[in-house]
Amino acid sequence: MQASATEGSLNVRVDALTSQSSKFKDLIAAYFRIEFKRVGPKYGAFEIVIEIEHSADSPVHDVDAVARAVVEALTGIVFHDDSQVQRLHVEKVLGERVRVKVRARPITEMRVDVHADAA
Repeated sequence: MQASATEGSLNVRVDALTSQSSKFKDLIAAYFRIEFKRVGPKYGAFEIVIEIEHSADSPVHDVDAVARAVVEALTGIVFHDDSQVQRLHVEKVLGERVRVKVRARPITEMRVDVHADAA
C-alpha cells in the first residue's frame, strides 16, 4: 500500500483486491485511519476517483461492488456521510497486477453549465 496527501486530496494505492467486499472495505478503512489519522472527517461535497487495475488472468471484480466498499470505508474517516459524495468516477483498466487506486478530495470549485440557454 501507498498513501499520500496533496492539496486536500487523499490518495491511496492498494496492491491487492479481494473478492470479498467486506474485507476490502475493512482494509481500505484501516489504511485511511492509519495514514490520515490527523485529518478527520470533514463536511461538504466530495469527489472520489477509483481505478481498478486487473491483469488478464485476475478474477473479475464488479466496479459497483468495489465502489460501494470504498465509499463505505471512507465514511466517518474522510467525510461524515456518504451523501456528501457528489462525484464518483470508477474505471477498470488492464494492467500488470491487481490493485486499486483511490483519490478522495473535497469539491471546492464551482461548475458552470456551458449548455445553459443564453437568454
